[in-house]
Formats: sequence, C-alpha cells, structure tokens
Amino acid sequence: MQRVDLAKRKEKDSLEGRAWRNLGDTYRTVYSYINSDLRPYGLTPPQYTVMLFIGKADSQSLTMSEIGNKMVVTFANITTIVDNLEKQEYVRRVRDSVDRRCIKVELTSAGSKIFEKIHDSHVREMESVMRVLNEHELSNLIRYMDKLKKRTIVKKT
Repeated sequence: MQRVDLAKRKEKDSLEGRAWRNLGDTYRTVYSYINSDLRPYGLTPPQYTVMLFIGKADSQSLTMSEIGNKMVVTFANITTIVDNLEKQEYVRRVRDSVDRRCIKVELTSAGSKIFEKIHDSHVREMESVMRVLNEHELSNLIRYMDKLKKRTIVKKT
C-alpha cells in the first residue's frame, strides 16, 4: 500500500479545497462549543435553534415547513427535533385557527421559561467567541458567508 505524504498533498490542494475544509473544521469546532454551552440545559443546538425561531417569530408560532425552511433541513429532521422538544414539554403542536389543516409549533410556558433563562447568556457566550475578530474582520466574514450562501445550491431530500 502506498503511503500518502500529507505535507506534500497539502501543497497540491487547491485554495478552494483548503478553504472548504477549513470552513468544515470551523463549523465542527463552533458546533461543539455551542453543544457544550447548551448541554447543561438538556438541549441540542438544533433544538435550541427551533426554540429561537419560534420565540422570535411575530406570531410566536411557526409551521413545520417554516421551521424546516429556516433551518434548511428535511421535514423528517424537523419532525424528530420537534418530537424531542415535545417530550421535554418545551413545545406543542397546535392547529391553525384559520386553516385547520395547518399545524403550528409554539413554545409551552416551560419552553418559554427555559428559552428566556438561557437565551441572553447563550448569545453573550457566542459573542465572546466571535470577539477574536475585529469589527472589520467580522464585517468581511458576514459578507463572505452571505456570498457563499447565495452561491450555494441547497439540495433537499
């Protein structure tokens, strides 16, 4: 079996490939950090994100498809996340008063309480992570990520 010299391979990697891998590595590192910040509350990052979207929605509720579109994940993933949040009694499914076929997800009082309890400290913690970058770097990072989001075609299954 031929041994691959990683140092030489790195030299041949395209800048785009290195940037892509770095983006993935950064995502995993930040995700792990967020996960450890939420773990004491019994929440995963996707569960917190669902609660955040609902808590910040004008109507204080969202349909499953609205949540899925915001999170850019499949309906099956959203169903599992919402099921788990329901088991914890943080959300409930309710029929829309206008269109009875439509089911919305809203925070329960327990969900609102835990969200209020952790949201501000979680935001401060995430802001502290980003303080490694100065204002100019943060502006550029936002601009670059927006550009990547616009360019990327998301495939939903």
